[in-house]
Amino acid sequence: MNRCQKCHVVILDDTDRCPLCQHVLQTDGGKQENSYPNAIEVTRRFRFWENLFLFLSILIETLLIVINYSADPLFPWSLVAGIVFLYLNTVLWMTLVGKSSLLFKILSLIMLAVMMLPGIDYLTGYRGWSLDYVLPSGILTLDAVLFVLILVNRRGWQSYMMAELITVLISVVPVIFRITGLIQFPYLVWLAFAASVFLFLGTLILGDRRARTELKRRFHI
Repeated sequence: MNRCQKCHVVILDDTDRCPLCQHVLQTDGGKQENSYPNAIEVTRRFRFWENLFLFLSILIETLLIVINYSADPLFPWSLVAGIVFLYLNTVLWMTLVGKSSLLFKILSLIMLAVMMLPGIDYLTGYRGWSLDYVLPSGILTLDAVLFVLILVNRRGWQSYMMAELITVLISVVPVIFRITGLIQFPYLVWLAFAASVFLFLGTLILGDRRARTELKRRFHI
């Protein structure tokens, strides 16, 4: 804040002249008060906690590996804990430090979870639940998130069309797994594929010219 030596009034904004007498202001205490939050200091604080959690994760995972292979080397449960730690560190980094958009963060975290769970399924004896249930459920979750975001951000709904198209392409993967016999439970597979396709088609048809313009802009047609 600044103080006028003639009027003896305190001015809270960053002007350099008194609005009453136009006298040059003197900074109170010799320091200019920052009108904006110190983003750099906040980022450094978040970075410290993120690095601390990463260090503790590595330390705990190392101890778990030693205990695992000393007590029961045939069942690698410590690797399951490592996958969980990896996901938690990714969530913490994207939430506190990552500069990507909210949509990118949500979609990335969901897809990362879907990709990690088959690894847990494999390490615990592989019963197929990760492909039969988790993979299509993850795609349905993506569709639900996109649908909610479109409802919330109605003016910018066309910005989600590329994410919808990517979800359609991803939903083809469990269909291929079903055809090749890797997935035994078909209902969620076809439900996820249908939800992705109809969400994209609904946006394309109801969006009319704006939707087609957005696709042309994205693909530089």
